[in-house]
Amino acid sequence: VVYKENNRKLRVCVATCNRADYSKLAPIMSGIKSHPEDFELEVVVLGSHLIDDYGNTFRMIEQDDFDIGSKLHTIVRGEDEAAMVESVGLALVKLPDVIQRLKPDILVVHGDRFDALALATAAALMNIRILHLEGGEVSGTIDDSIRHAISKLAHYHACCTRMAEQHLIAMCEDHSRILLAGCPSYDKLLLSHHREDYMDIIKSWLDDKVQEGDYIVALQHPVTTNIQHSIKIYGLMLDALISFNKKTLILFPNIDAGSKEMVRVMRRKGIEQHPNFRAVKHIPFEQFIQLVSHAGCMIGNSSCGVREAGAFGTPVINLGTRQTGRETGENVLHVRDADTHNKIYHALELQFGKRYPCSKIYGDGNAVPRILKFLRSIDLDEPLQKTFCFPPVKDPISQDIDHILETQSALAVDLGGTNLRVAIVCMRGTIVKKYSQPNPKTFEARMELILKMCNDAMRDAVGLNCRILGVGVSTGGRVNPQDGVVLHSTKLIQEWSSVDLRTPISDALHLPVWVDNDGNCAALAERKFGHGKGVENFVTVITGTGIGGGIIHHNELVHGSTFCAAELGHIMVSLEGPECMCGSRGCIEAYASGMALQREAKKLHDEDLLKVEGMDMKLSEPITAAHLISAAKMGNSKADAVLTKAATALGVGIINILHIVNPSQVILSGVLASYYQAPVQHVISQRALFSVQNIKVVTSDLEEPALLGAASMVLDYATRRIY
Repeated sequence: VVYKENNRKLRVCVATCNRADYSKLAPIMSGIKSHPEDFELEVVVLGSHLIDDYGNTFRMIEQDDFDIGSKLHTIVRGEDEAAMVESVGLALVKLPDVIQRLKPDILVVHGDRFDALALATAAALMNIRILHLEGGEVSGTIDDSIRHAISKLAHYHACCTRMAEQHLIAMCEDHSRILLAGCPSYDKLLLSHHREDYMDIIKSWLDDKVQEGDYIVALQHPVTTNIQHSIKIYGLMLDALISFNKKTLILFPNIDAGSKEMVRVMRRKGIEQHPNFRAVKHIPFEQFIQLVSHAGCMIGNSSCGVREAGAFGTPVINLGTRQTGRETGENVLHVRDADTHNKIYHALELQFGKRYPCSKIYGDGNAVPRILKFLRSIDLDEPLQKTFCFPPVKDPISQDIDHILETQSALAVDLGGTNLRVAIVCMRGTIVKKYSQPNPKTFEARMELILKMCNDAMRDAVGLNCRILGVGVSTGGRVNPQDGVVLHSTKLIQEWSSVDLRTPISDALHLPVWVDNDGNCAALAERKFGHGKGVENFVTVITGTGIGGGIIHHNELVHGSTFCAAELGHIMVSLEGPECMCGSRGCIEAYASGMALQREAKKLHDEDLLKVEGMDMKLSEPITAAHLISAAKMGNSKADAVLTKAATALGVGIINILHIVNPSQVILSGVLASYYQAPVQHVISQRALFSVQNIKVVTSDLEEPALLGAASMVLDYATRRIY
């Protein structure tokens, strides 16, 4: 209708690749040709039509009085998988010139052959609309994948069955562009079924003595996904047919990979010389239909057996998996596991000579008028870009960044000298829930408690709508993060050297596990959630019971060759300083750690030099670093001298770090960070090289750097996977 209003004919290009698809396309071509007021027909012939071994079937197109606009030799001989791929490539090389010359409004493509895939690919890339025939059907072999691929490239669909229509809708194709037409070949075969000269046709292809219903039609093709098995079935079929001793018209297989080997099998068995057999490369469709409709049986794996033969009630034996999933009538007996000659022979005994009710699953003889009407309705002013009708997604989690940040979470484990803590940490860095227990003294009790606390957290995570992606573990000591092994622990955690943490936790929870040193975890926490976010080079220094830290260099955590990098507490700032827990002397930790300050506070207290007037300190109260700081703030000069010396030692140690790795920022973390920040900044400004004197020392805002750092190992990995 659109074209008549615009005085415009629809230029339709029909491309045919082989004898089988021509039987479906010929009725449409005739219909288009008979309506010159609406359509211009262009015919392109390629594939096995142009090969002598397959009958040069392009001649029957010419005999049907169709003008062939282009003949493309696209088959690379070899009949193997590589030849099929090369044939597709050759077709893709040649088709653009033809499409540019013909400039069709729409290309009609049939079925599931590799040649058709090349046609659809070329047309889609050249912005030509595609009408695909017989999409949505299901069968075995690679044909299934090719058919569905063509459907996704096609703009319009003319399918044969209600089930195929539903499959296309399920594939998200636009329902308004799907026509339930039926099979075009049925238009011709239902009209020509009752030809009066059918016996002449039978005798011309077999012999004068053959009677109606007393012969077999055999047509078996290779199964490209299991070539050797299909060749074996072919040999067994031939053996069974020889034993069955009935006249048999056998057609050569198609050009798929494996066909050459099948022909060799046929010739080794002497089929072409056998008195009961007539082997042919091609039979015109109208005559082939007469032969099938009056046969005693059809055997093989051709789609004709499960489609056209049903319209006549001809008994069919379908061998192997090539037609698995096809809709069939009751006339089809499936022998999918055709592994013995006897099984096929028994199927012949069951089927030969029977007649079944005629089936019209694939059409009612009116497909062509429906398709022509469908073609007339196409509006070329509609956008060329396909739209897919995806079903609504109930909960589009993958598209909702807020949902990801709130629900995707990690289990964080922090093994301290005193407590064992576990937390659920979401992508935003929020600690959703935290658990704490005293850290057991033995390895067995500690591992048992870790697993129990993690399992409790996993159960709670479900109710909290948290999806746990993995487990991160922060622990004191030297750690090999690649293997998840604690190599050597601090003195504060007993029975904790040469311990594989990753394996038992991963095996118990079925989650990936990351393990690292607590100082490194603090640096990771700052990189993801704190002052280090977006900073390429920085150092984190933990000032707590001990002194530790981590170094981020070019956005990566520095571990060192033996996983001993960033042991910042053991940078020596004096040759003859106080003894450190590591066994050396003059380490930063021996001056500035909480333990060192507690040691000095006890000395002053023992000499009755700590407490000053107005200072609140009970006699039974344990002496800590906090008392030393309080005394200094209230004017205790000796306490102030201790703290000044500690801050200077820490500042000098940090200057050494600045001179070695030259970070752009230093982040102080831990309970003593706020006290040390100003004096350390002062020491740097006084003693460091001029080029690093202005580097900022900041105090961490993170309350739980060890837990957040442990979680960040999991969340950073998840982020790389998600985005």
